[in-house]
Amino acid sequence: LEAATLEKANVQLGRYFSPNLVPRLLDSPELFAVGGRRLDVSFVFTDLQGFTTLVETLEPNVAVPLINRYLNELVEVAFRHEGTVDKIVGDAVHVIFGAPTDQPDHAARAVRCALEMDEVAERLRVLVAPEIQLGVTRIGVNSGLAVVGNFGGDALFDYTAHGDAINTAARLEGANKVFGTRICVSVNTVERIDQFVGRPLGSLQLRGRAHPLEAFEALPVDEGVSERVALYLRAYSSLAEGAMATAAEQFTKLSARYPDDQVVAFYNTRIGAGERGTVIEVGG
Repeated sequence: LEAATLEKANVQLGRYFSPNLVPRLLDSPELFAVGGRRLDVSFVFTDLQGFTTLVETLEPNVAVPLINRYLNELVEVAFRHEGTVDKIVGDAVHVIFGAPTDQPDHAARAVRCALEMDEVAERLRVLVAPEIQLGVTRIGVNSGLAVVGNFGGDALFDYTAHGDAINTAARLEGANKVFGTRICVSVNTVERIDQFVGRPLGSLQLRGRAHPLEAFEALPVDEGVSERVALYLRAYSSLAEGAMATAAEQFTKLSARYPDDQVVAFYNTRIGAGERGTVIEVGG
């Protein structure tokens, strides 16, 4: 009976936490008491572009297996990086790093997870493209203090997190729409990582925040050291320093050289409209 109960617990916990974490969680039942702890953690939020339209236009026998496959692949990525799946809402996956067990490198894990999620989502999008127009997956990553634990009662509870850090992750996911990017990472996460690979997007003035939040696009290592990114960093630096004539010239050349770079296109258009600096208003 004890072995059967243990096996059942393994199966149930394995639906929420990385299988690698399950033995540790079973040894620490206090983690599942109703209540919470204030922890420094990282969050990964995903969103699939055009999900509602996809569900409404495809037959259920096509849409359901596709969405389930998509979600399953993202969850598998989260588990490979030992993340905790907070919840799945429609097409969105919310992942916590740094809880319920301590992960000193939770910020780095979150970014690595986001990069791999982007890779598998893009692979699936290309694979089904001949028959189904699957939208891009947008990902937001943020780190900070949050109250994490079980909220509810004895009969029903939800292991989740509450606080500004988790709300910011959701807003960063949405900020990708502004820049045409797929992964948007806050400075809160970047400053917790020894060697972050990416480029600055701007200081985002998010609704409800008193001060702008610096954001970055996470990139694979080969892209992070590319000539395109090096030239972008020079142009962005000119813009941030207020050298508008130099920035305008640099972004114009970049736009002609890399017409598919949507961040370059964003700033080239913005400068052309007479906007200055790198503080960007982001709604939502």
